[in-house]
Amino acid sequence: MRKMMAAMAVAGPLLLGISAASPALAQAAPLTLLCSPRTNGGTLVNGVCVLPGATVGQPYEGFLLTSNGAVDTFTITAGSLPPGLSMPATYGADGTIVGGTPAKQGTFTFTVHAVPFANPSAPGANETYSIKVSPSPPLAVSFPSTCCSAGTVGTVYLQNFFSSGGTGPFAWSVASGTLPPGLALSSPSAPQVTGNELSGTPTTAGPFSFTIKVKDSAGDQATEPASITIRR
Repeated sequence: MRKMMAAMAVAGPLLLGISAASPALAQAAPLTLLCSPRTNGGTLVNGVCVLPGATVGQPYEGFLLTSNGAVDTFTITAGSLPPGLSMPATYGADGTIVGGTPAKQGTFTFTVHAVPFANPSAPGANETYSIKVSPSPPLAVSFPSTCCSAGTVGTVYLQNFFSSGGTGPFAWSVASGTLPPGLALSSPSAPQVTGNELSGTPTTAGPFSFTIKVKDSAGDQATEPASITIRR
């Protein structure tokens, strides 16, 4: 179990790597909190376990791993998690997670106290962690290819496009120009995740030029010009 979780910690998100376990699995082994690139991707710097960095608006998972192979209880005794992240008091054998979507940039330091779930009066362990949350990349609209592919009158049309950077949720709209009659943005006034699509059945032939706009929850916006030729 320990080898599997260590390998997954280096490879990427480990939510499934911490297996759910019954408190009955608690063992008598001494409890320590682990911090290394091999175990949870952490680096010990001046007594602080620096966890992998996060980015505003992007999902994050960090891992607080223990040595006793049991279910433990975790409490934050000092400092605070980055806004938008949370930590279950108990999660599964070998540790717990810090997860969510960071809402604020900065470096956040917090101290955790862990005790065996099945024997909370037993000696526990303490560790101080830090997570650096970087600002989100600039908001931008991107097309899979030069937008947009040609369409034909009376034939169903679909064109996808996406956003990068920024802080979700996102709202999409046409900033200027005219869409081909019969085509529309999918839920143009509703918040989307990172993408949207232009779809429908065009009714009029000709060239059409317009500008797509995306706006994020922080108020930033980005635009991208596009054009479509609808054939008869």
